[in-house]
Amino acid sequence: MPDISSQTFIQDFRDLFLKSPQCGSWSRASENCDYGDIITVSKDCYMCFNSGNCRNAYYCEDSRALTDCTDCAFCENCELVYECTDCDDCYDCNFCQDCHNCNGVQFSYDLRRCKNCIGCAGLRDKEYCIFNKQYDKDRYEEYLSQINLTDEKVLTKINDELEKLKRETPRMFAHQFDTTNCTGDYIYHSKNCHMCFDTRHTEDSGYITQANLDMGTKDSWDCGPIPTGMDLCYDVSYSHYLFDCQHLYWCGNLKNSQYCANCMESENLFGCQYLQHKREGFYILNQKVDEKYFHGKVAEIKKVLDEKGIYTLHDLIYKNLNNQELKISDSQLSRDCQICKEKFKIIPKEIEFYKKHEIRLPIYCPFCRAAQRFDLRNEREVFKRKCDACKKTLITTYPPESPHLVYCLDCWWKHIK
Repeated sequence: MPDISSQTFIQDFRDLFLKSPQCGSWSRASENCDYGDIITVSKDCYMCFNSGNCRNAYYCEDSRALTDCTDCAFCENCELVYECTDCDDCYDCNFCQDCHNCNGVQFSYDLRRCKNCIGCAGLRDKEYCIFNKQYDKDRYEEYLSQINLTDEKVLTKINDELEKLKRETPRMFAHQFDTTNCTGDYIYHSKNCHMCFDTRHTEDSGYITQANLDMGTKDSWDCGPIPTGMDLCYDVSYSHYLFDCQHLYWCGNLKNSQYCANCMESENLFGCQYLQHKREGFYILNQKVDEKYFHGKVAEIKKVLDEKGIYTLHDLIYKNLNNQELKISDSQLSRDCQICKEKFKIIPKEIEFYKKHEIRLPIYCPFCRAAQRFDLRNEREVFKRKCDACKKTLITTYPPESPHLVYCLDCWWKHIK
């Protein structure tokens, strides 16, 4: 039986994190998509991030099923689209926002089922409109033939006119569809969600961000980006298909696990790195232990983490242990964030979740907690470096001077324990 020290757990975890291989790029089932990260089932994409099922896409992020698109964000099922944000089912559209099922639309905002419009806002089922005014086909085409959309002065004038229309056009209080009792924005097919953003198929959860894949997140708090298929989870980012897990990064198909990174298809893990297929037994710091020892030692370690002010996975990896916060009573539900110093409140639904899962009440506001999860991932900048296993050249977000051990995707899967 290994002798694991609860007093040295924090440093032991940090050492294990640094020496465990990190995947240089998560582009899977894709072709010619080396420049970017988290690209799945795509082909011929350049500098795209968090996107899937794309073809010939450039500088796009958080998008799905794009074809021949450039500079798009949070778009889905679009073709020949440029400089668009939050658009779905659009074709041949440029400089649009919140447009859906549109064709040949340019410089427009919040259009539905419209065709051949320019500089419009808030229209439904319209065609041949310019700045919200109806024209016939000939006059519309004549207008287009007389303006130079590559002229900066023309573009500025169009934008100015559009901005006037946008200010005059009533807006729905939130971008929600098929939701019940939800607060936040860009929420779809969800219910009982508190302060969630860019979220689909989510229930009874709070502070979920960028859960925009096809499977839902249920009974979870403080998860994202890209949580999918999660139940009873907390403080999780860039992970999928989890049950009753806390404080995870880059994990998949885990159950009853905490404070782990780069672990797959396992359960009963605590403080583990780069493990796979560990469904038999219990593991602490990658070492197999018996069940009684596991539960006793985890309780000891959690007590130390509490004393050191470790609240999140980001704390465990990066927090300066010499700067401990003052203890805050759990009865103090309105408190100052220990990072940004802004006041925030803990709502009853949160308290119920925290008590049920024996999680201490947070000392960071929801926005700083989300920022910590984002900070676990590298900046959206790519570098060339060698795979530390096979020495193949990588295009990765890890710079050459990074202290991490970085593998290509093939080596990452080949060597995982």
